[in-house]
Amino acid sequence: MSAAEVAEHYNKVRQAGIEDRKESRIFFMRNMNNWIKSQLISDAMKIVNENDVRDPRVLDIACGKGGDLRKWDISGAKHVVMADVADVSVKQAEERYKQMHKYPDNIFSAQFIVADCTKENLEDHIEHKDLFDLVSCQFAMHYSFVDESSARTFIKNAVGMLKPGGVFIGTLPDADRIVWAVRNGEAGKFANDVCKITYENVEELEEGKVPLFGAKFHFSLDEQVNCPEFLAHFPLVKHLLEEYEMELLFVKNFAQAIQDWLEPGRRLLESMKGLETFPNNNLSGKGAGEYEEAESKIESLGENVPKFVGTLSKSEWEAICMYLVFGFQKKKAEGKEESESPQLKRAHVEQVDTKEEKVHTTASEEQPPNQH
Repeated sequence: MSAAEVAEHYNKVRQAGIEDRKESRIFFMRNMNNWIKSQLISDAMKIVNENDVRDPRVLDIACGKGGDLRKWDISGAKHVVMADVADVSVKQAEERYKQMHKYPDNIFSAQFIVADCTKENLEDHIEHKDLFDLVSCQFAMHYSFVDESSARTFIKNAVGMLKPGGVFIGTLPDADRIVWAVRNGEAGKFANDVCKITYENVEELEEGKVPLFGAKFHFSLDEQVNCPEFLAHFPLVKHLLEEYEMELLFVKNFAQAIQDWLEPGRRLLESMKGLETFPNNNLSGKGAGEYEEAESKIESLGENVPKFVGTLSKSEWEAICMYLVFGFQKKKAEGKEESESPQLKRAHVEQVDTKEEKVHTTASEEQPPNQH
């Protein structure tokens, strides 16, 4: 699948309004994803600030319709380059930027670029050639893993203009988790009430010969996203980034990320409506067993305790566990002391258990989400 086909697909996706999003079966999952990105950007910007950077330059590569523009404003970015292959999406992002309440004064400056970052040299399109302090790529880098050349070009564009000490953050489908799910499904398929994953070459899947590049799968989410995608095996992602002097800060499945950020980010999570109140008269999940974990939690609550919890339906939770979050930092020049980050300066890899995960977060309890 070419980048042009990806662009065509996303250009056709209708920009939903607030009321439309409320009616979505994955309303709470989308909000949870948005909260995870907020936590990730906030923590990454702390590292940038610890590098004595007060006017951070940001590259939002594969920016889509500009869903993170407000996050860049809140985080204190001074200049943001937004780049994507989909021209309609970039135009919508630019219009979104112009409608922000502080435009054109007292808001970060921005450049909007339409470019195929798997084929072109992004630097040729950038007006101001100063290096970036922070680069973000959300839910998109795996498309470049259609072949080795595309992946290498995309990664070069992502971190080639990153300062020493600069940070690269992102989210992408968890290749290990997806392979496990489709292998344990039928004929290379996994499905629940909100998502369906189909691995295209069932024979190579059964033979255990999933390729490093071009491992094609189809991921439909609430019938809204159905675009061919490619597995990006994280050890390979790490190897390619290390060629550009990038060091791993962390990588973890969304389940672990939620667990880690729940307490410090609980108030924001509640305000962003990342959890569904259980019980209520209009639950998003209608199938049997969608709220077993929440029901068990309610039963365990003591007397004189409000009998409600914040949760996600089982189907949304299974879908959200198909993603991981990562952070890298470019090596600093020798002889310069590295600052320690209180939240991100811990390089570790979270191993995802291959048994089914059923983790639910609670808005009314002080305990972190349980993991089974």
